[in-house]
Amino acid sequence: MGAGVPAIQGLVGNRARAATPSGASVEDTKALAISYFSSRGYEAAVPKPIITGADYNGGLNYDEDGFGTGSKRSLYVVQPCARVEDAKARGKAGTLPVFTLFAICPAETETAQRRTSDLLEFLTAGAGLDPKRLRLTTTELAKPLFPDFKLHGIGEKQIRLRPVAEAQADGAGSGWFEPKGHSNTPAFATYSVEFVMADSTEIEIAEFAVEFVPPHYGGSGIGLERLTMARNDHLMRWDDEAMTFKQTVEAEAQRTGKPLPSGYFNILGIPQPE
Repeated sequence: MGAGVPAIQGLVGNRARAATPSGASVEDTKALAISYFSSRGYEAAVPKPIITGADYNGGLNYDEDGFGTGSKRSLYVVQPCARVEDAKARGKAGTLPVFTLFAICPAETETAQRRTSDLLEFLTAGAGLDPKRLRLTTTELAKPLFPDFKLHGIGEKQIRLRPVAEAQADGAGSGWFEPKGHSNTPAFATYSVEFVMADSTEIEIAEFAVEFVPPHYGGSGIGLERLTMARNDHLMRWDDEAMTFKQTVEAEAQRTGKPLPSGYFNILGIPQPE
């Protein structure tokens, strides 16, 4: 491959894939999601490489944007992702160097209500989360979905509304997704789903497109690690997934002959070779 693989000392092994003290592993949660959405007519799609070759996000895949938009079939994909900016918060419990998005892209003929129902039913009935511990963050653009939120036990007191202009200026989600510099230039209204842990910490576990028209069709992404944390009421930490990140990126670099991207070194906190 185009860059040597440095030796990294002190990384914790693949603990996030093993069961946490409360029981469920990330692999358990992934299997649960695949079973649930497959039973509702979703078909598997091929994930994108984690090494993108683009300058954005240090050459690492940031999300699942655009993987199945405009499809006549409902699709899901299990997509490995990493965000270079997350390295600044490596000491914050719940922030990980690599994470897995379980992304769904409904068929272009489906309705907003159907896809909201699929998502929230999975999180509550499927994954066992108490709807009283869920919070939604969005803008007034999601108000047509409020009756559907209520059907799944999420009342208006659990919904935080941001001004549309504020959410658009931010662009990070929780009302509007439009990250600056993103290679695919996504821009669409969303609502995020947060879970309140026993210690009152809130973690975002999903982001759902409010727009059910081209090119987004109500797609959403569920963070499998975050959902596992919610299921177990136990926060993972950066070091729990450091070795998984290292191995995932290195394996792809070796398989494809691509050089290790700058984001690899940024996330691991090591110097990039000249």
